[in-house]
Amino acid sequence: MDDRDKQIQMLQNPLLTEDGFLNQACMNELESFINNMPRIYEQNQDDPEWNTPRVTHVKYITGAFASWAVRQGENRGCPPNLENIVKFLDACLRSEFVKKEDNVWTRDGWGEFSLNTISRLLYDIVYDLPIFREWNTEECLGKGWLDLDALLRNVCISIRDERRANDAFDAAFDVKGSEQCG
Repeated sequence: MDDRDKQIQMLQNPLLTEDGFLNQACMNELESFINNMPRIYEQNQDDPEWNTPRVTHVKYITGAFASWAVRQGENRGCPPNLENIVKFLDACLRSEFVKKEDNVWTRDGWGEFSLNTISRLLYDIVYDLPIFREWNTEECLGKGWLDLDALLRNVCISIRDERRANDAFDAAFDVKGSEQCG
């Protein structure tokens, strides 16, 4: 049995009642599990790919955030106040970059951050903002809703995927270059 098998948790209540109706106790248990799921930076705390700082620009984070806010929304264009949240996120991230190291590079929006650090910053900066939380309400998006945790997770996954693509390109370029020189 590997570590993943040890982490699997089963629901204690059946999904359906004996009469074939949805079991509310099971739904409550499932909702509690979902609401208490560890955030992605907690899930990946032992993963070197998620803990290795890499050069990142603020616009990679804010761009992915805006993209996922629109892509995950329910056919309504962009969620309300998206521009305000992106501007706020940009200002806060730039401040964090400068806090880490104040120089021209960080003041221009560049910094070295791991995916876990980016994830933690996203949660710290936007997760409890009322204008962000309202995206998950019927008043804001009608019958649709936006999974805020998934949005923040997808921002980091997009950055991770871009880093992987850059690494693959660099590796291919290095091989091609060494063949031409050799």
